[in-house]
Amino acid sequence: MLEWFKITLILCAFGTLREIRPSEPFVTEFLSGEWRNVTSEQLFRDVYPVGTYSYMAVLIVIFLITDFLRFKPVIILSGLCGISIYAILLWTTSIEWLYVSQFLYGLYMATEVAYYTYMYAKVETSKYARVTSLARVAALAGRFLSGVTAQLLTHLHLMDFRELNYITFSSQILATIWAFWLPSVDFGIYFHRRSSIISNFQENLHPPKDQILPKVKQKQSLTANVSRAARLLSRHAGAAYSRPRVLAWSALYAAALALFTHAQYYMQVLWQQIQQHDEHKVDYNGAVEAATTLAGAAGALAAASAQRPVLPAVAAAAQAAAALLTAYVPDIYLSYACYVLLGTLFHFTITMASAKIASQLTDESCFGLIFGINMFVGAVLQSLLTLVLNQALALQADAMYAALGALYLLLAAGWLLGWAAHTCRQKKAAADH
Repeated sequence: MLEWFKITLILCAFGTLREIRPSEPFVTEFLSGEWRNVTSEQLFRDVYPVGTYSYMAVLIVIFLITDFLRFKPVIILSGLCGISIYAILLWTTSIEWLYVSQFLYGLYMATEVAYYTYMYAKVETSKYARVTSLARVAALAGRFLSGVTAQLLTHLHLMDFRELNYITFSSQILATIWAFWLPSVDFGIYFHRRSSIISNFQENLHPPKDQILPKVKQKQSLTANVSRAARLLSRHAGAAYSRPRVLAWSALYAAALALFTHAQYYMQVLWQQIQQHDEHKVDYNGAVEAATTLAGAAGALAAASAQRPVLPAVAAAAQAAAALLTAYVPDIYLSYACYVLLGTLFHFTITMASAKIASQLTDESCFGLIFGINMFVGAVLQSLLTLVLNQALALQADAMYAALGALYLLLAAGWLLGWAAHTCRQKKAAADH
């Protein structure tokens, strides 16, 4: 078997195991149920925002530490965070421990960057597209399996919402154990670069007899390594973002990520609000998550052949309609359909933006860096949404989705105006020639 394919299969197995979390489609039902007795208002206003803020706080640090530690330790840390989160949910009852679990959840989501950047340090550049695709398919497969499993087990009354956490807890243990099988990475993308290692090896071929000097040299070597990495990071980021297309598509990437993540994070609270007075409550959250995963994969595939730059504006306008409908029409089935549409168009937009950005990058090292920065900007924007909509304005769930609909409309209008201005400049430049 080819070495790169073997590594990819091991990585994808970890990704699938990590994403098998059947408790997630019903986490709000579990936390607000008899096991925890936390109100939906507390979850919406106090508990869930902790995860958002912690994710933003640790993401950029995790991104740099991931490269410095050469990926594998951070992938293992991801599994350990998952184990800790679901152990807390299963065997504690206080609100304070719930805050701890949300902090760990933010860290858990931030460590996902190690899963997606490990491959760029381990396989050759020519295989980037294939391994990226396989890694994302593996993660989507885990999410789809989670949704189907959760729906079947709860619908058939084989497990309650708390017991689903046992499956999630077990899958995190298996993912962590599996992570130890990943081959170690000898060289980082920015720290511990191959050229730096070779240079340091040559310098130390004839070490001095004095034993103090090598220690000084090692410290200098570490300082030089960090300094080189900082210069390279700055140079690559400056070169990439000086390109107008990279800047524009990165802004779209961050905005789309922030808006959908925020919508996804609180959707279960809205579903509870919609059904609070219904005598016959339905719980198809698992099926809806599975459908969203499949539709999202189809959206990503459609984006691969999409070329017209105006399409993200159309997608954002459709997402605005979906958010406004779910805010103003309190029908659970309509809300389910709107959520699937939001997810499908999100994956379409994010995949199209990723492809456009990647096509503008000349150095393979930039690939992980730019997407790491874009993810961080998206996390900052989502934290601002949480701060303003959930806490400063103290909006109810339906009003918050109305606000998200307005922001999607603003994104659509902004992208459409930018596209029109760019088209006019191109036509004017063609006419001048």
